Amino acid sequence: MKYPVTAITLLTLALALALGAAGCMGAPDLIRVGEEENGSTVTIASGGQVVITLPYDTITGSQWRTDLSDGLVITDEQTAPGRQEWTVETLSTGTFTFRASLTGTWDPESMAEKRFILTIRAV
Repeated sequence: MKYPVTAITLLTLALALALGAAGCMGAPDLIRVGEEENGSTVTIASGGQVVITLPYDTITGSQWRTDLSDGLVITDEQTAPGRQEWTVETLSTGTFTFRASLTGTWDPESMAEKRFILTIRAV
C-alpha cells in the first residue's frame, strides 16, 4: 500500500529537521582552554563556563595575575605545582575579555614574562 505525501507531511518533516539542527548547533556550556588558545575567541552559551589552565615555573616564584572585563566572574581558582586554573563564568550575553599576566610576586604587571588574552563570546 502506498501512502500519499502531502504538503502538511513535508512541512512537518522540514520543521522537525530544522528544530533538530538548531538544537545541535547551540553553543556549549563548558569549554576548556590552555596556553595554545592565547589570542583566540571562544563561543559559549550565556551563563556558560570556560576553564582556563596556564602553566608556570614554580622555581621562579612567578604567578599569573588575572584581569576580567565586566560580565565575567571567576567561580573557582586552583593552583597546583606547574599550573594555575580558573573557572570563568559569563553573567550575560556579550563579548568579554579574560587577561592574565605572568609576573614575579612583587613585580609590576608591566614586567610580565608572558601575557594571555582570551575573548569570550556568550550567546
